[in-house]
Amino acid sequence: MSLKPLVLTGLFTVILSGMLPGNPQEMAAVAQIQTSIQSSSINLNVSELNQPLWLDITALNGANLQGEVKLNGQVIKILQGSHNQVNLSNYLSRGNYEITVKGNYYPSRGSVMIELKGNETQITQQTSGNGSLNQQLNMQVR
Repeated sequence: MSLKPLVLTGLFTVILSGMLPGNPQEMAAVAQIQTSIQSSSINLNVSELNQPLWLDITALNGANLQGEVKLNGQVIKILQGSHNQVNLSNYLSRGNYEITVKGNYYPSRGSVMIELKGNETQITQQTSGNGSLNQQLNMQVR
């Protein structure tokens, strides 16, 4: 038996095993991309909650969005399509809050803009380029 077929078989085995899904190096790279968070912080006076405090999530450049808005870990809005809106005044009082907006938009060349608009407040965050949305707003209402 020739040594050449054995060497080729071994070489193909190494090449193919590197192409299989589940390679630990590939999984680590994906996990790092998904944990990227854009974060902002804001302080509000409780009197601002007497008027609507709108959280607008808009997919731009022809993108569509799927995801959710969570307030302190509880889902308050399911995101679908290109424009979503929720009035945060209905959920807030004095205290500390973490608002997260997570999801995916497609095509990934699109972008997503998140705006917090109130009587005395306006904050804008935008993400683009990878199809993944992971925004966080830390809010203190006094």
